[in-house]
Amino acid sequence: MLDKLKHKVEKLKISNKKEENVPDMGKSDGLSRRDIYRNRYNYGVNFGSMFVQESYIYHDLFSEGGGNEHEAVGALAAKSSTDEVAKKLQEHYSNYASDQDWEWLQKEAGVTAIRLPIGYWHVDNGRFITSGMKFHDLKDVYKAAKPWDAVRSVIKKAADHKIGVLVDIHGLPGGANNDDHSGESNGGQAKFFASSDFVTSLVDDVIPFIVKDVCQPNENVIGLQVVNEAAFSDSAKAEKKFYAKAIQAVQKIDDSLPVVISDGWWPGQWADWLEDKKLTNSVVIDSHVYRCFSDDDKKKNAKQITDDLSKSLNLSSDKADYMVGEFSCVLDGQTWDKTKESRDECVAKFGQKQTQVFQDQASWGWFFWTFKFQEGDGGEWGFRPMVEKNCIPRRPRVDPATDDGKLQHIVDGHAAYWKDKGDKFEHWRFEEGLQAAVADVAAFNEFDHSRVGRTHYFTSLRKAQHVAAKGDSSFVWEWEQGYQQGLANFNKY
Repeated sequence: MLDKLKHKVEKLKISNKKEENVPDMGKSDGLSRRDIYRNRYNYGVNFGSMFVQESYIYHDLFSEGGGNEHEAVGALAAKSSTDEVAKKLQEHYSNYASDQDWEWLQKEAGVTAIRLPIGYWHVDNGRFITSGMKFHDLKDVYKAAKPWDAVRSVIKKAADHKIGVLVDIHGLPGGANNDDHSGESNGGQAKFFASSDFVTSLVDDVIPFIVKDVCQPNENVIGLQVVNEAAFSDSAKAEKKFYAKAIQAVQKIDDSLPVVISDGWWPGQWADWLEDKKLTNSVVIDSHVYRCFSDDDKKKNAKQITDDLSKSLNLSSDKADYMVGEFSCVLDGQTWDKTKESRDECVAKFGQKQTQVFQDQASWGWFFWTFKFQEGDGGEWGFRPMVEKNCIPRRPRVDPATDDGKLQHIVDGHAAYWKDKGDKFEHWRFEEGLQAAVADVAAFNEFDHSRVGRTHYFTSLRKAQHVAAKGDSSFVWEWEQGYQQGLANFNKY
């Protein structure tokens, strides 16, 4: 078996050549480094308030007041000048992450990717701000501040450290939710999805520009998130229309770029929709996990919240690929009032349990909220203190534990289980599925000890390749079981 496996691994060697010299992953077994970036399992962190400003994270730009970025920058501009405000923004962008920060992210935390929240007003230095948008009165400020130049710089710096970047359109015109992290006030209503002008601007202009300008040229851009935290909607008719258009806009330019959508606080709704529209191989669903806001969580102590994580997080991972785009180690004060055990010990158990549950349910990994704060380290909201206190695990740099004996034991176990359950099987398909999984794990491991992510997509991709090569059969389920067992046994750290 190991001889067959070595042959598969050779075919899956990661290419360091330019992308145009690498076979399309969907058409052959070849894997480029771009493929690894886009599909590996992520230990990630958000660069919160680097671009979309939030006063509790970085307060300097709120010195003249305001509850969101539009109000804060507008107040600054009213008191000084466009050039002065632009300079202040530029200094913030350039000082957010130091060389030492990048070194720590790569070498100490083992981060695979950052989630980079941006606003529509940042894209191409404000070029897509129109007269119907809130930020129109500040267009000259962003033209001078050049935030898009800073976005490009972040992507390059991340690439220098083998770190991917998920570009997250965090702030949409009119807002996808009612919160200040959309960058603008919207009268308590999420107006984006109901505005055909806003949707058209995003689909026809903003999204194509981002894909062409930073996603295609940079192998370390791992995906494009087209909305952050969409407000809950029972029917979600408008959201579905936008997502369909946004996905199509991306696929016209780059059909292998993962598109990330919000779960709208109802994860199963979107898995069903993707399955119905046959889009599960193109999209990742973003689910945010906080256990400090709901009344139900405030009624529990820390141990109860930690123990309930496995069942309280219910992602339909059998139907689609998920990521946890935001989470923290924060629990509410009412929870701590009900908790008798040591706070440090409880936080460590809570954080570690979260990442364990995410590994089982979120196949594209997780992104902690958030990286750093202007004052202090952020405590249980801060990535660095949570990593250094072992509340969030550092990513291990270890090889997968495969050997001939383990592989043969899995094959023998499968055959033994089905021995008395029928007259005809195709166990060779199970063995090929197992070999394919182990070969994928080995290929991903070559790039900084990465692991296979987007496993729903990868299973579908490899199964289709198997059927194309070996023919269809009523026993293709055996191949799928072999592939899934290979990932289950060897793809985790």
